[in-house]
Amino acid sequence: MAKDKDERMKASEVNIPEVYGNVANISYSPYEMEMTLGLISSNYEGIKPVVNVRMSPQFAKELAQILLINVEKYEQQIMKLDMKKQ
Repeated sequence: MAKDKDERMKASEVNIPEVYGNVANISYSPYEMEMTLGLISSNYEGIKPVVNVRMSPQFAKELAQILLINVEKYEQQIMKLDMKKQ
């Protein structure tokens, strides 16, 4: 059943944490995939884990396709990304 306009949450009322990662570690089993996003920074040694994201392999494949489509759109609209190892 759809919510009435008065019952819908406003975007400002939604409390979803935001995270930033510049490194990812991915592991999987037959039933799930897990992606750990982390940070590499000159402020500390090693990789600081930030968040674990678990999903089904089916959703992981769908997410990979969605990401690829959006990176292609970014490159068309903003700038081409150079993926050479630095």
